[in-house]
Amino acid sequence: MNTLKSLTDLIGAQALGDHLTAAVQDLIDREQIDRADAYQRITDAADAGAPAVLAATRQMWVRRDDVDPEEAPARQLYVLERTHTGVFVTFVDIDQAADDTDDGEHANVVPELLPYNDHSLGAELPVEVLEMYRLEAWEPFELLLPTVGGIDNVRPQGERKS
Repeated sequence: MNTLKSLTDLIGAQALGDHLTAAVQDLIDREQIDRADAYQRITDAADAGAPAVLAATRQMWVRRDDVDPEEAPARQLYVLERTHTGVFVTFVDIDQAADDTDDGEHANVVPELLPYNDHSLGAELPVEVLEMYRLEAWEPFELLLPTVGGIDNVRPQGERKS
């Protein structure tokens, strides 16, 4: 369970547990299977690093070293949103070879994605695309809560404690 350990170190046990529990419930709802079987399938897939289970909003994925840049010209993808059909990502870092021009025959990005090769727009891609990448960073929404990170006082400035 090296991947699960790494994920726990990356985002914490509570956030990972919440994420996996949501995936378990989704699997139960879709396939009408036993909860124990669903937990086993989801944790096995997560431990194997399966993007179908792991992909979530606010993640950075980095192209694996064994992937040809021709197949995946973006070195890094930031997941803006996980959708029911895939992931909506921004291209964080396009290889220079793919970025010689933003369009035309010299661009290394597949033609249907050329409009997104300006580093500021995103594209909706199938979640399977993330299989060419590895999860590098994850900022789950739980980390934005005022109780995380030692923030003691979240009242607006000037408001007094009653």
